[in-house]
Amino acid sequence: MFGSIERSWNLAKESLGVIWKDPEPMIFPVVSFIAGVLVAGILGTVAFFTGVFDGEDAISPLGIVLAFLFYFVTYFITIYFQVALVAAVKLRLSGGNPNLGYGIGEANKRLGAIASWAVIAAIVGLILRMLEGAARRSGGLGGIVAQITIGLVGMAWSLATFFVIPVIAYEGVGGFEAIKQSVGVIKRRWGEAVVGQAGIGLIMFLLALLVGAVFGILGVFLLTTGGTVGTVAGVAFISIAIIGVLSIVVLSATLQSVYAAALYEYATKGQAPNTFSQSSLDSAFRLK
Repeated sequence: MFGSIERSWNLAKESLGVIWKDPEPMIFPVVSFIAGVLVAGILGTVAFFTGVFDGEDAISPLGIVLAFLFYFVTYFITIYFQVALVAAVKLRLSGGNPNLGYGIGEANKRLGAIASWAVIAAIVGLILRMLEGAARRSGGLGGIVAQITIGLVGMAWSLATFFVIPVIAYEGVGGFEAIKQSVGVIKRRWGEAVVGQAGIGLIMFLLALLVGAVFGILGVFLLTTGGTVGTVAGVAFISIAIIGVLSIVVLSATLQSVYAAALYEYATKGQAPNTFSQSSLDSAFRLK
């Protein structure tokens, strides 16, 4: 376990080295989040006024259509900016100097592939969510077993599609072919790829928790002391906590995309890209 944590930390530092040279790709997760919130707000408003989710056990056909539309649009936005980010990282790893326009341009070239993968991901995501809801409502031991089974299926799906975004960004193929190639890479070369990405996510989560707790608690304490100075300082520290946590979330998303791109290059080319050491990637992604 400690070896995996150490390898994750090393890979996080090497991924950070890419961002340190060119932090501009961090804008992609920010724009993706803003667009996702806007879409969620619009579709949520439509669902509210149409009354398709009024607490009934059975969702109406219109509710299913709106749910699928929500899944598809949010997946499309997320995938679009992930592909743009990985495309920018790809150029950076090869020694280039990408900008925001480059990533957007590369994503625009792959709109068909992005849309096809968004449809597949939306369908699978919606089915898993509906099955999970049905299992939860059933209750009892059977419901618990069903929820565990659905969770395992979701994990298997996540593993099989681990390299779909890099495949689309690098190869420009559609959803089904991207899944096929992702599974092929997983079968040919197996190691701690997913563990490494989860490790990076865990490190960033702990960092966000630390920043949020320290500055947030200090801010609340200052607010409770009263007085103008305490109020201003408290608001300032709470603002720092919020901005700090959001910045770490953005950094985490960017780091994981950098890691996935580097790992895909190593898995397909057998050579570590710039800023990554051969030993770090080799320990994370050994031959099966």
